[in-house]
Amino acid sequence: MPIDTNTLGTQSPKTEDGRTYPRYLKAFHRYDPELLAKVRELDEPTLNRLAIEAPNAQVRSAVSPWIASAEWRGLIERVDATELVGKRRYRLTRLGQEKLAEHA
Repeated sequence: MPIDTNTLGTQSPKTEDGRTYPRYLKAFHRYDPELLAKVRELDEPTLNRLAIEAPNAQVRSAVSPWIASAEWRGLIERVDATELVGKRRYRLTRLGQEKLAEHA
């Protein structure tokens, strides 16, 4: 899902083929402060590692959709995006670091 970089940081990011950000993912923005901090702290975690390290069950259950939301918004990126098999690892992008700083 390549994101149109011209739409990053806007209220409505889009993919290069014109798809718009799914509304249901907006509910997961509230987890940004905790999960962006965890991505930075854990240094390129997998989804499973991020879920294990989540502070409580509510955040743990939100990890997977939050990752989708954060990728859409350009806050995190896949470290190993070229690999088709294996566990995906994630890291903060520049936008993700800026967003985390806003919550500090």
